[in-house]
Amino acid sequence: MPTAQHPLRRQFLVYSLEVAGIPFYIGIGRAERAFDRERYVRYLMQREERGKSVKWCFSNRVIAAFFRRGCKMEVCKVCPGLTRPQALAAERETIAWLVSNGFTLANRQHNPRCPAKPETVVRAVLVDRP
Repeated sequence: MPTAQHPLRRQFLVYSLEVAGIPFYIGIGRAERAFDRERYVRYLMQREERGKSVKWCFSNRVIAAFFRRGCKMEVCKVCPGLTRPQALAAERETIAWLVSNGFTLANRQHNPRCPAKPETVVRAVLVDRP
């Protein structure tokens, strides 16, 4: 989780990762953190392909599963220009709203219905759609 030297500065944002216009992950970050996620996951995939060790978190495993299917991931700013406390609250609220409206999210925190397998998220976005 990002920290701030000045937590009341409006430098945080809540973002969603989406495939085909359907959100599958909600995150919090500063500046370009959300937009760096694709590069990082592709780096992890390359390491794995070369037989090197990789420490996967669940959401990155989901992103990699989409990439392996040739899906294009989009990053959408949900709530920009927030303080850290505001961003944390907005992240929780956004996750709660999406889950209560039938979306399957890869978030582990604040998600009472986080699936056990990345394929469950991929299927929910590509096949089942809310």
